[in-house]
Amino acid sequence: MRERIPISLLVLCLLAGIVLLTPAPATGIVPDEGCYIGAYIQLDTTVNGDIDEFERLVGKPHATYFRYVGYGSPFPFRWVRELHARDMIPHIAWEPNEGLEKVKDDDYLRGWAEAAARTDGPIFLRYASEMNGNWEAYSGDPELYIDKWRLVTRVMREIAPNVIMAWVPFATPRRTITEYYPGDEWVDWVGVNIYSVHHYDGDITRPANDDPREMLRYVYDLYADRHPIVIGEYAATRFCAGCDQDVTEFGLEQMTRLYESLPTEFPQVKMINWFSVDTIGAGLANNNYSVTCSPEFLERYRELISDPYFIGRLSDATTTIASRPSDTVVTEHDDRDPGPPPPTEYPLALARIGAVESGKMDVAITGAPPSNVTGRVEIVAAPGDDLDIDIVAFYINDEWRGMTNVTPYRLPWDAGSVEPGVHAIRVVGMSSALSPVVEATVSVIVGVPDE
Repeated sequence: MRERIPISLLVLCLLAGIVLLTPAPATGIVPDEGCYIGAYIQLDTTVNGDIDEFERLVGKPHATYFRYVGYGSPFPFRWVRELHARDMIPHIAWEPNEGLEKVKDDDYLRGWAEAAARTDGPIFLRYASEMNGNWEAYSGDPELYIDKWRLVTRVMREIAPNVIMAWVPFATPRRTITEYYPGDEWVDWVGVNIYSVHHYDGDITRPANDDPREMLRYVYDLYADRHPIVIGEYAATRFCAGCDQDVTEFGLEQMTRLYESLPTEFPQVKMINWFSVDTIGAGLANNNYSVTCSPEFLERYRELISDPYFIGRLSDATTTIASRPSDTVVTEHDDRDPGPPPPTEYPLALARIGAVESGKMDVAITGAPPSNVTGRVEIVAAPGDDLDIDIVAFYINDEWRGMTNVTPYRLPWDAGSVEPGVHAIRVVGMSSALSPVVEATVSVIVGVPDE
C-alpha cells in the first residue's frame, strides 16, 4: 500500500502557494512589513460592538475584530461574512470551556469546519488559548491538549483550509508554555495574550509593574523564527479596582511601550488586538481596559495606531504567502508572463475510469452523469500507472477545493454550490516533494435539481 504523506506536507502547498496556480483563501495574509491592528469591542459600552463607531472614535480602520465562541456553539457564519465583506479578517477565540473530552471528530466539529469553509475567506482561529493558565477548563493535561489541538487542526486542514490555526498561550506562567506546544507542523501562527495590570487579580498586596515588551519577548524569542506572531489580546488598565484608583498614566506608559516597540524590536509581530472592555463595570474582573472610556486613552491609542506601520484593512497590506516550517525545499513563485489564458472549454469528464493512457490522468464524475451533474457527487482522478504521484489537488473553476494523498484519489463535491451551467474541474497530480507531475482539466455540466 502506498505510504501516506503527512498532513502537514499536504497543506504546505496550500499555505505556500508554490505548486498550485491559485492559492487557497488563507494564503497571503502575512504582511511583508507592518502589523494588523484589531480589537475586541463586543462589551465596550461606549460603542456596543459597533465597528463604524469604534473606528470613528479611534480614527483608523482595523484589519480584524475578534469574538469568543464556546466549543459546542454554532459557527458565527453571518458575523464572519460581514467582516469578509468589509475587507477584515474574522478572528474567533474558540474555547472548549466544558473540557477537552468534548472535543471529538464528530458531526459538530466537521459541521463547524464545513460552515467555516463556506465563508470563502480567511478566518483566524485562536483555538483553546491561554492553555497554560489554570483558570482554563482545558488546562492541566498537556498531552491531551496536544492530541485535541492536532485533531482540530487536522479537520480544519481537511475541510476548511481557509482557517488559520493560531496557538496562543498567556504570558504567564512561562514554565509550562512549551509543554503545550503542538509542534511546528501543526501551528500556523504563534502568539501570546498580555495584560498590563496595576495589581495582580485586584489584590492590593500584589502590585505589578511588568514591562509588556518583556512579557512578549519570551514567546517571541522561542517561535518568531518559524511563525508569524500575534498578540491575541492586549490591554493596559486605566482604573484598578485593587487600589481603587485611576491609573491612567500607568496605562498610557504601558501601551506606548508596547506599540512603539513593535516596528523595531518585534517585526515578526504581524497582528495585535486591543481588549476594549471595562471588566469592573461588566462584573468580570478588576480593571477598566476600555480604550474609548477615557479621552487620554483614546487620544494616545489614536496617535499610536496612526503610524502607517499599523495596517487598517486586509487589502492595505503587501503580503507574502505564509508557509509552515518544513524540510521540503520551497520554490519561489514564477513571476514570468504566464502566456495566453487557457481555453474555456475542455473535454467532458468521464462517467467512469477505465484504462488510463501512459503519462496521462483521467478525471471522472461518480454519482451523476457528467452532462447533468446535480446534488452530491464525487470527483475521481486516476493517474497513469507509470506516473509517480503521491498527492492530488482539486480545483473547480480555478478555486481550490481540496487535496488528498489517499488512493483512489477522490473529492466529494456538492454541485448545488455552483450555478447551473458548464464548469471546469482542474486536477493536479504531484510528487511527494510537491512538484507537479501531471495535470488534467475537464468540463462538467451542472443541471437544475429536480423539484
